[in-house]
This record gives sequence, C-alpha cells and structure tokens, in this order.
Amino acid sequence: MARYTSLGKVNGVEMKILRDTGATLDLICNKYVKPHMYTNEKVWLRTPLEESLICLPFAEVELDCEMGHVITKAAVLRDSLDQGRYLLGNKTAALLEDYKTKEDVQMHMINAVQTRAQKKLLEVENEVQGQSIEQFDEELNDDLPDEKKSIEEVWLQ
Repeated sequence: MARYTSLGKVNGVEMKILRDTGATLDLICNKYVKPHMYTNEKVWLRTPLEESLICLPFAEVELDCEMGHVITKAAVLRDSLDQGRYLLGNKTAALLEDYKTKEDVQMHMINAVQTRAQKKLLEVENEVQGQSIEQFDEELNDDLPDEKKSIEEVWLQ
C-alpha cells in the first residue's frame, strides 16, 4: 500500500493520502471538515462491502500534496470510519495531472456530468468549427491573385 500512499496536507492537516484507483470521488473523515466547508450537496454511494446505498454530504477540501495544490470536493465519512487517510479518487487525480501541465494555475473542481448528448453536441460543434476554418482558407485562396498562387506553388515544390 506504500506505493499508493503519499504525505500531504488536507485542510491544513498533515496526513497520508491514499490513491484509490477504484474510486471516482474523494473521501474524507468528518473530523477534518469544519461546518462552513459543507456544500449542501449529497452523493449516494454503494460500497463493495454493502448492498445498500449510503448518502454522504460533500465538503470543499483544500488538498496540498506532491502532485500539486487543488481545491476540490470530497464525500464526508463519519468519524468511526477514520483511518487517518484521505482517499484520493480518479476525478481529483485527473485534475492534479492536468495541473502538472498547467503550472501557476489554481483549479477548482466542480462536480459535473457530461451526458452523451452533450458530448455529441460538443463533437459536432468542433467538427463544424473545423469545417468553417477549412472553408475560410479556401475562400482566402480563391481571393488571391493568380500571380501569388503561382508563386506559392513554386515555393511548395
């Protein structure tokens, strides 16, 4: 487990951060969260050990570790489940990976879901935008005088 564990600060408290590759969301124990950090959002989870769903509140969490610094949201567990670790899920891990490539940028995580329809719409918009650029280039080439076109052809050869 040491391979997936690192030291960091969560809400200013130094603790072990366990990278859980099987978890989508981050998990933190209630004793590390102050009342003003709760976001009034909730999430329903099913654990591998229980068949029933449990409802957990979200809290805004400041995470500072070797992978970077980020303000994210984590589901809050009751104190009896405390093992002194912050469970780092896939969403925040991906956010921290992006953070590595974009230095000097502080990111805030927003829990959002992109539906298939939204993804399809975005792909169509990108495709249309790409076609618009190609059409614009063609229009520019059509507007060029024949002399300049022949000069460009010589340069390209």
